[in-house]
Amino acid sequence: MKSTVSYKNYLIRAESFQREKNGEWIPQYNFTRQNIASKGNDFPAQQYQLNEALPTEDAADDFALRKAMEWIDKN
Repeated sequence: MKSTVSYKNYLIRAESFQREKNGEWIPQYNFTRQNIASKGNDFPAQQYQLNEALPTEDAADDFALRKAMEWIDKN
């Protein structure tokens, strides 16, 4: 399950993955800012792989989304 949510003018996508077949899931996310009124390449985008391993894709995606929201709140 790949989760995508809109949060505080950002579009966040969970992209968790497995390094090994039937292995644990590594949480990863990327986000981009939505609705930019300025011209040019003035929208931040970020992708981040977390240093966690979770038993299911859903758990890893949920964790990644929470961490992305925390990053947005702090910045």
